[in-house]
Amino acid sequence: MSASAASGPGGGTIGRAEIRRIAAGDAFSGLDDEALEALLARGRIRSLQPGETLFHLGDPDRDLLYIVYEGRIELIDAQSVITSQEPVALLALSSYFDDEPYSLTARAARPTQVIEVPFDDVRELEQGYPSLADALSRIIADRIRANSWQHRGSPTGALSLQARSVMTTPLTYRRPDCTLAEAFALMDERRIGSLAVLDETGALLGLATIRTLARAVFTHGLSTEASVAEAAERFTAITPETPLSEAQDIQAREGVRYLVVMEGERPIGMISQTNMLHAVLAQQTVMRERIGRAASLDELRTVAAEVSYVAREAWNNNREASRAAYLLSEYHLQLQRRCIDLALAELRDEGLGEPPRDYALLVLGSLARRESLINPDQDNAIIIADTPPGETEPRALEPAEAAWFEAFTERVNTRLDELGYAWCKGGIMARNLGYRRRLSEWREQITTMALYPSQTAGRWCNIFLDLELLYGDEGLVADLWAHVIDELGTRPRLLRFLAGDDAEGQPAVGLFNRLIRSSDDAGKGRVDIKRKGLRIIANGARIYALSAGVRETHTVSRLKALRREGILTTEMVDAVLTAHEELLDLLLTHQIEQHQGGEAPDKYIDPTSLDDLTRQSLATSMRAVKRFQDRVQGVFGL
Repeated sequence: MSASAASGPGGGTIGRAEIRRIAAGDAFSGLDDEALEALLARGRIRSLQPGETLFHLGDPDRDLLYIVYEGRIELIDAQSVITSQEPVALLALSSYFDDEPYSLTARAARPTQVIEVPFDDVRELEQGYPSLADALSRIIADRIRANSWQHRGSPTGALSLQARSVMTTPLTYRRPDCTLAEAFALMDERRIGSLAVLDETGALLGLATIRTLARAVFTHGLSTEASVAEAAERFTAITPETPLSEAQDIQAREGVRYLVVMEGERPIGMISQTNMLHAVLAQQTVMRERIGRAASLDELRTVAAEVSYVAREAWNNNREASRAAYLLSEYHLQLQRRCIDLALAELRDEGLGEPPRDYALLVLGSLARRESLINPDQDNAIIIADTPPGETEPRALEPAEAAWFEAFTERVNTRLDELGYAWCKGGIMARNLGYRRRLSEWREQITTMALYPSQTAGRWCNIFLDLELLYGDEGLVADLWAHVIDELGTRPRLLRFLAGDDAEGQPAVGLFNRLIRSSDDAGKGRVDIKRKGLRIIANGARIYALSAGVRETHTVSRLKALRREGILTTEMVDAVLTAHEELLDLLLTHQIEQHQGGEAPDKYIDPTSLDDLTRQSLATSMRAVKRFQDRVQGVFGL
């Protein structure tokens, strides 16, 4: 059997012409010729006569992936609704991903040929051909996205606004006689990211951006005197009545930053991601002002009690759950910073005076990643400057200095607890001496862990290495991060222990891809969305980011940076991001409902409480998490 002309027992052969035709199908877009030929080489051609059934609804799957490459297959669901699949189409993907019985009946509508490829062969080929794994990751992302859009309700708040209410207008444009140099100068002068190119009749030819201008000159070698029309790329249009929620979906689906608002054939404005962000942030201003005006802990607690309202508004105003979580995290951080202001005022009133050295209070974990939801606990630490003000040489803390920082961190952690941010059960708080250190001591600890990595070090780093500034001197945080990146760049073996710690948590999907429910008392019979899904994605993104010297801590930003650097493929990142959004959306919605119902928010979801589409999305998302964890363990695992 050859890769170019595969054959199997009882079947025909797959020749070069068929391979070229199959490669042209959407199902295999992005799949390189070598991977496709390897896949088809494992295949067996099967011929079907009109009316002959390939498989029946409810039958156990046969561990075969089907490629329709001649004829037509009718798919019949439980309600007898028929849809048709013509070449080139993939069948039985649900069974491949989820090992579920067939959810449809597949029947030939006319003489048809399919290629049958055993699942075990597909799984083996995924390991050897990244483009095949990427193609399947893309399919997973599309499935999650399709189900997710169907089960989400209509948006309210800022995202229910129409495009006309937030668009930039009038549209900035130039004619084709404008040069590339002139277009760049205009965009630079006006600080805009895009420029419409209109012909003499006012018809829109395309959009020029800083990126397309640079590509025209530096990649295609055009003169700066060439027409700006040479840098105009296709545009995506919406109407003035398009809701911002739909505009946001279009941007995400098509991977564009700018949308042109068209009234008939006439372009009247532009919407960018910045426009939508400003619309959402405008609704956060009142809450920020209320937090800033709070003059006591009691007043601050009154604002903090509205967390479910803030969460609901953030969710309503953002189509992507990660954006809602980001805004909700910012709300928590604003509350905590104001709480620290009040704690410092208390210390001054008690005669303890001002801080004896510069310092940086750190926030760790999900709040540092801007992924906290309703009720985060405390995960914090403090960096204290090595050198006191007015001195040039570093030295240890004097007893009076140490006493001030001990009193300060004790007061901060106590007041945060009183505000509603519970003590960290693991003791990861600045009041504890192990998390209250000078910069040189933190640097030494990182160096020691990199030199002598261990399971304990890996677990500690998976907690600590999302650190961000909560309050104080940003320069201390920057210095520590620079040291972390440098040490891990020189001694990357520690990353293997981070991966080993991650491997102790498995996605909530097991044999036959059934959802695994928790057996512990707190979540018995339910799925742990955080530990079995979101945390695994965050861990993998952290490990990859640290290996690449990426400073970001926000999981979505880390993954996008890894895609930009070419470390992870677009398809892999898209699948992981889509699963991340779905899981975060499920958990945020669940916690909002719990909090508004007077229950303590938790991280467990009962699959039986979900509708069919949402349950399918949950299972498919966990499958995407599993694929990502397998990739991480394959690269970094011990």
